Amino acid sequence: MLLSLSRDRRIVSGCDVLHSAWERNAKMTTHGKLQPTKIRNSNVEVVRLIAMVMIVLNHAPWNALHYVDVDAGYVQRLGPTLFVSFLSNWGGVGDCLFFVISAWFLCDERQSYRKNLSRCWHLEKQLWFWSVVLFAGCLTIWHMRGTTPEGKPLAALGLKTIFPFAANMWWYPTSYMLFLLVCPLLTRGLRALPRARHAALCVGLLLMFGWTPASIFPLNMIYSIVLFVYLYILMCYVKWHMPDFVANKGIGYRLLIFGLILGLGSQLIVQCIMPNRAIWTVWMNSPRCISSICVALGIVVLATTARPRHSRSVNYVAASTLAVYLVCTHPCAALVLVPLVATEPSGFVGVTKLVGLALLVYLVALMLDMLRHWMFGWSIDRNVQPQNAWIAATAEKLLDRGVSLLDRLGVVSSQSDVSSAAR
Repeated sequence: MLLSLSRDRRIVSGCDVLHSAWERNAKMTTHGKLQPTKIRNSNVEVVRLIAMVMIVLNHAPWNALHYVDVDAGYVQRLGPTLFVSFLSNWGGVGDCLFFVISAWFLCDERQSYRKNLSRCWHLEKQLWFWSVVLFAGCLTIWHMRGTTPEGKPLAALGLKTIFPFAANMWWYPTSYMLFLLVCPLLTRGLRALPRARHAALCVGLLLMFGWTPASIFPLNMIYSIVLFVYLYILMCYVKWHMPDFVANKGIGYRLLIFGLILGLGSQLIVQCIMPNRAIWTVWMNSPRCISSICVALGIVVLATTARPRHSRSVNYVAASTLAVYLVCTHPCAALVLVPLVATEPSGFVGVTKLVGLALLVYLVALMLDMLRHWMFGWSIDRNVQPQNAWIAATAEKLLDRGVSLLDRLGVVSSQSDVSSAAR
């Protein structure tokens, strides 16, 4: 068994090498010059920007805002609460939409560990940059205010700054990088499933996780790689076994409308029962629930079935959307925003100000990350190909040594079993 595993792994490694060589050759013309890379569909990149707006609004410090007067009448309380609830409950849709965009193309891609390792390294460089910059921002704000956090929280934040991936500074990039590492094997396993078995798996997952509100029935579906595997299984079935479905713009509209009615309708009912504060993570604000999946899938179907548009400017801006998430979910953002909205009076004025501040954070983070992208272009990323090659070679050596160790352990175990049987 272990010897077979060793041979299979070497075969997969060889296929990755051949595939990488094929990709390099495919980009070369007969004169040995690189062809221009294919420009991404800007419709999809605009969807990426929209998804990040949803996430930013969800992570705005609504709890610090006194948006409702608890002594007012029912209608006076319900109005601003419902408004805040509808504004702030798009995070689940945004998370689902952001991942569905990636899964939409990953499931049709010829999977390569080398390519996924290079993607992980590309993400890790961004995480290091922003973790250091935002930690420096926290230290500056604390110094200006004359406050010092306790030693343990400060040490924990410092550790996450040094190891943003391993210490789970941000759940989304950590989970996504882990997902990329298992994606080739996961895709191969799903490809081996017959259509009926794959359909049964999807139905079972949706029955368990799609219809139950996350805040009441968590079912251990946390924000982790488990969520991405769940969504990827669903997207693979849609892309592989429902070709007419993904090419039908009418179905995209139906999915979008159904998801909005289910999500907003359930949120309306919940807020009518509890008008004193906005309620989160019921159906609409959970990326695992059917309402978020339908909205995300409907938007992606509409974007991919529309006439393709290609804009280098839009694509360049959209490449910085992850930075917006990194900024708005870091403690530094709360240090800046919470004091600005905590003193606002109740009502729509404070809500409007917070929305404006959230959108300002969105724009500033985009611009700063475009500057980072430019800086990396003439510094760290100038030799990105040797970096990727070294990481792939190092990972391959580690895997080879691990498989060899397992082989030796298997041989020792077999010899021990033979000796025991002889005695």
